[in-house]
Amino acid sequence: MTALSSTSVTATSAKHRELPRTRLSLYYLAGYTLPVGLALMFVPQLTMQLLFSNHVYDDLGLRIGGVFLFSLGLIVAGMIIREVSRAYVITLFVRAFIITALLTLFIQYRDPALLATSTVVTIGWILTLLGWRKDTAEQRG
Repeated sequence: MTALSSTSVTATSAKHRELPRTRLSLYYLAGYTLPVGLALMFVPQLTMQLLFSNHVYDDLGLRIGGVFLFSLGLIVAGMIIREVSRAYVITLFVRAFIITALLTLFIQYRDPALLATSTVVTIGWILTLLGWRKDTAEQRG
């Protein structure tokens, strides 16, 4: 039998590139995307009440949002499990866009749920940014 690849990766070289603090911060991200995604899919109106919403939203839109949020959580969980450290920084850009969009929508609609959600996303963004900065500083020496 022939080997598909002659490249070998040692455990030490993989760990050298891993960003442990950044990876740890992604648990926070998976920790809210997965359960909130499920909650939006199965109990959308209750979920919005818990987020302090002052608007009534259509169940279908909320459930579709829940599907996408849960899917995002699965992608993040996969990144954590597979230790895809090259993609960790991408989550900073994606969440910066999400924060901007949520704050813009809050200014337009004044729904506290948008501000609450933006706050949760911002906390995770800060945790990831701080972890990434510390991890990359240590890698540089």
